[in-house]
Amino acid sequence: MLARAGVVGDVHCESETLGRVLDAFETMGIDAVLCVGDLVDGPGDADATLAMLEARNVQCVAGNHERWLLTGEHRNLERATQTVNEASRAFLKSLPRERRYVTPAGKALLCHGVGTDDEAWLLPDTRGYALQDIPTLRELMLDDDVRFMIGGHTHERMVRVFPGLTVINAGTICRENEQTFTLVDFTAMRVEVYSAAEPTTGKLIEATALPMPDPVE
Repeated sequence: MLARAGVVGDVHCESETLGRVLDAFETMGIDAVLCVGDLVDGPGDADATLAMLEARNVQCVAGNHERWLLTGEHRNLERATQTVNEASRAFLKSLPRERRYVTPAGKALLCHGVGTDDEAWLLPDTRGYALQDIPTLRELMLDDDVRFMIGGHTHERMVRVFPGLTVINAGTICRENEQTFTLVDFTAMRVEVYSAAEPTTGKLIEATALPMPDPVE
């Protein structure tokens, strides 16, 4: 039973920031730390980042950057991770695309984009035809076994309610964006967002209600 979950958004090799965030979670009385993926391709040490996630039992899913690294795609990206050691490669290969959890408020899905689509681009203001271009969102809305989806990919934190599904985006700890991490309390039905920036790590930025999904029409 996952009642209180710490969530780390897109990591992108920010090993020093990740260490501070995991230390902060240790003081928050959580059941598990979850990570939405995109662990590699960034300014820090990929091997150190992956070793820390594995050693500290962070429950990760794979993002599109892990997929690209393992298949050798898009290695011309700025700050692309070119190589990782064998232990890191084995860890990356072991990561699932989704994880499912039982919570006091219903079942939750951890993924990177939206469900199995690790490049789905879902933002707070995504509307109309852009929503229709995310078929995995509709699939999850109609999935009676999932009430909450925790994802990332866009680096933009949000809590958004759809018919049949409440979506939580954990944001990112990447230094090029607002660096945040999230605590999701499925008992108190509350989402708390904290700063992951170096001078203010652990400072509460925002607390909002975690709404139950709207009825499916």
